[in-house]
Amino acid sequence: MSKYHQILFLSTTNTCRGYMAEVLMRKELWKRGIKDVEVSSRGTIVLFSEPINPKAVLVMKNNDLPVEEDYLTQPLTEEDVKKSDLILTMTEEQKESLLQEYDYSGDIYTVKELGREKGEVLDPYGKDLIDYEYCCRELDRLIEKIADAIFEEK
Repeated sequence: MSKYHQILFLSTTNTCRGYMAEVLMRKELWKRGIKDVEVSSRGTIVLFSEPINPKAVLVMKNNDLPVEEDYLTQPLTEEDVKKSDLILTMTEEQKESLLQEYDYSGDIYTVKELGREKGEVLDPYGKDLIDYEYCCRELDRLIEKIADAIFEEK
């Protein structure tokens, strides 16, 4: 049984990394038979709602990950922060910004920090398809490590 019931992934625009992480965590939860945890993703800078980046969609489909065809990016709101008991950011800067802007009392980590690694999950935006593939594989590996850490009984 997890102490987390609402996990939020935070990225810059919510068009790639955050959404990929959300879908990958849902996959991990399904594999582990965990049904009482909700997962979502938001962006720190979403000026207008837009679909997932086409390169991210292609990579996800090539890796047999489900993509909501009508998904539109969403900005982070105070309500999102309040209802989340675990927030995972892609960068240290996003983590620090959230802590400064919101009165958040839950757990917050970068994805790599909770995955017990150093560094940040780099944004593939504007790069080649191989960079999106690398991002997806890196997130998949990290999400599995995170799920092991937070959902396995000790």
